Amino acid sequence: MLKLGRFAHTFISSITMKKKIVIGTRGSKLALWQAYFTQNQLQQLGHEVELKIIKTKGDKIQHLSFDKIEGKGFFTKEIEAELLAGSIDLAVHSYKDLPTENPEGLIITANSYRANPFDCLVIHPDAFRSSLPFHLKKNAIVGTSSARRKAQLSAQRPDLQIRDIRGNVPTRIHKIEGEYDAIVLAAAGLERLKLDLGKYRKIIFSTQQMIPAASQGVLAFQTRESDATIRAILQHIHDPHVEKAIAVERSILNQLGGGCHQPIGVYCEYSSEDNHYKSWATAAKNWNDFPKRIFIEGKKQVEVIAQAMKALKDKNAKKVFISRDLTKESYFYKAMTNYGYEVHDKSLISFDWLDFDTDVDGDWLFFSSRNGVRFFFEQNPMLPERFRVAALGEGTAKELRERGFESSFIGEGGDTAHIAEEFAKRVIEVDVGSKVVFPMAKKSLRGVQKVLERKFKNDIEICDLVVYSNRVKSNFKIPTCDILVFTSPKNAQTYCKKYTIEAHQVIVAIGKTTGKALEELGYKHYRLASNPDEVSLADSCW
Repeated sequence: MLKLGRFAHTFISSITMKKKIVIGTRGSKLALWQAYFTQNQLQQLGHEVELKIIKTKGDKIQHLSFDKIEGKGFFTKEIEAELLAGSIDLAVHSYKDLPTENPEGLIITANSYRANPFDCLVIHPDAFRSSLPFHLKKNAIVGTSSARRKAQLSAQRPDLQIRDIRGNVPTRIHKIEGEYDAIVLAAAGLERLKLDLGKYRKIIFSTQQMIPAASQGVLAFQTRESDATIRAILQHIHDPHVEKAIAVERSILNQLGGGCHQPIGVYCEYSSEDNHYKSWATAAKNWNDFPKRIFIEGKKQVEVIAQAMKALKDKNAKKVFISRDLTKESYFYKAMTNYGYEVHDKSLISFDWLDFDTDVDGDWLFFSSRNGVRFFFEQNPMLPERFRVAALGEGTAKELRERGFESSFIGEGGDTAHIAEEFAKRVIEVDVGSKVVFPMAKKSLRGVQKVLERKFKNDIEICDLVVYSNRVKSNFKIPTCDILVFTSPKNAQTYCKKYTIEAHQVIVAIGKTTGKALEELGYKHYRLASNPDEVSLADSCW
């Protein structure tokens, strides 16, 4: 047998690497964008690349919603067949369209960067209502064929009329006129196609509003497992950080037995700085069932996946206490009761009006709680002619919307210092020297104000406006519960004066200040909600 030297191996390898690469793709505008994007990246590496358009089952069947099309991979099967046959060298897919298991002989060799992973609601201006959830009018007709999107929309807005819609992205947008009040699309597709939405309003969903499909916004590069040459080339356009996040998403999806037509959503954020994972997941049997949602965070990928699966599959009924007075229409109450939980709700604090000078002067009004909104506006203040509104959390923003005020800034997450810094950037961007009024409780912790005073005192004028006071209740009785949800430091302190929290009880804190109060009481085993709102609190109750 003839043995080749190192030079000969290198020479033959270089010839092999320079062969023309054929990319298989669907023919939609978005699929072609993805294929051309990949072609351009490979050409920049010095490779000759051509495209081959392949029509799939999903392209041919346009009259049925996804959940009525039999089988899995109805946007990928025909492309994979040509890849196995050798007529193409590389398949470029929207990763979210791929089944979690590859056909024998094929492998996902690499993945792209991640574009915007979230869903987008495109709303006809006649149906836009800033005071209502999702900014949609009552009984609006919403177009989507995704069971995942249907389930999550119905859970938070059961009045919506959800109807199937098919076609490529431009076709679906065109159908807003006359057929739908709004449609749901992947934000990545809209951004990649750079479509002009004209008069329509666009709302990007947060994780509290809509958990996206696993690996949404990412391109998957699929090859033959045996094609070492192409696989080596693709490593040059691979994003390893994105791979870590979508590995969590795809694993959870796979273990749930999920495909494109099932009401399952999974989203993971991976931070390489501290090797930390944050993962949201939602699942239901059918789109018209109330979906279960969970939020998990941790440093080990395997543990995050295992905890997510345990939480999603847990069928044990639990008792949950929340330190807030709820209505049966509140999301937290509906979510817990639909999960089979027994809910005990009671605020451990009483609130009292405090008179204030109702002639308010300022450029911004910053509200840190729903109570701040209520006690401020219910005293009929005289507002400045022009002002902007800011809110700490989606719950506070919702309270403002119900009173006709749209927030120019919404502080997300439980890190008050980070929220303060982001708010300062927004204020300074508009006008240095702006006056910010903070309607608040007497003896408030002033978390945002303290950061602004320390870091931005020369750029922002701060004005505290005390509008209410609170006092703790002493005569209350709470049954022993499996899960304890605390919505403020004072609620946590009041509860712990009367009861001892056992090690087996799950503790959920609405934010870092509440978590700090629990730590000072000796309880460090709490879960921190991803955002200070009822959806995020419910996500942590498992």
